[in-house]
Amino acid sequence: MTGMTDSPVRGGLSSRGLRFLLARWRVLLRLTAWSVLETGQTFLIGYGPARALDEGFLRGRPGVGLAWLAVTGLGVLAGAYGTARVYAAVAALVEPFRDRLVERVVSRGVRTGDAGSLSGLTQQVEIARDTFAGLVMVSRSFVFTAAGALAGLFTLAPPLLLVVGPPLAAGVALFAATLRPLARRQEAFLVADEALAGHLGAVCPGLRDVTATGAESHIAAGTGERVEAELRAARALARWGVPRVASLAIGGQLPIVLLLATAPWLLAHDVTPGALVGALAYVTQSLLPACATLSTAWAPAAPA
Repeated sequence: MTGMTDSPVRGGLSSRGLRFLLARWRVLLRLTAWSVLETGQTFLIGYGPARALDEGFLRGRPGVGLAWLAVTGLGVLAGAYGTARVYAAVAALVEPFRDRLVERVVSRGVRTGDAGSLSGLTQQVEIARDTFAGLVMVSRSFVFTAAGALAGLFTLAPPLLLVVGPPLAAGVALFAATLRPLARRQEAFLVADEALAGHLGAVCPGLRDVTATGAESHIAAGTGERVEAELRAARALARWGVPRVASLAIGGQLPIVLLLATAPWLLAHDVTPGALVGALAYVTQSLLPACATLSTAWAPAAPA
């Protein structure tokens, strides 16, 4: 999309994006504060059950165990409240972003008379708006969830980090390696989409003239080329789903297998049964969903 994708992978986008965020630093502070509240929920989701087992149920003290589970439940409620407040803060970022995009696309359309601006103003602005909101929400959630889970693992037993940390880091690294190629293919798809929209905007009002002049074959060939170009761009975009699945398997699912496989070694190195259960809770209830959501949110935004 020439108006909206001139700069995604060229110079200028980073500086404009940074200025946009710095102008809304109060919103970012609120977003960070409510995200910290969510981090507390993540921390307790593994730490609470671990203490409930080690200090309560496994020692024949069910009251202590139930108390720790109650603390965990309160943490979940507090985290849910924080999540609700996060949505309001994200909206304060997303709506000005959408307004700025609409202003740029309309200005270009009025200035140049570009028929492809219709595609930019409708489908592509909404794609950009929804994508930006999703990326802010999910990226923020992943960072704070991972921080809370890793802090909890370290608090329970540092050896747990040796099992969970490396595959998580490898999965995130593989995921990050796909971002730049994906951005290029996303841009190519949007450019092809706008080219097709502009072509159809010029051809469709003149179909009677096309028929009268016998130019059907020529017009059909030109339209077909643009359709094929968009199809190729969409397929190239979709192929990057493969490394995304691999990054999820490495970063989110492999730690579960490693925790189970190394359980005897961990128990022999002063890791308590409760800590092992807490580590599994961190991975299955926090890290795996966060990795899956991150991978989905950064997936290619191509129409079916």
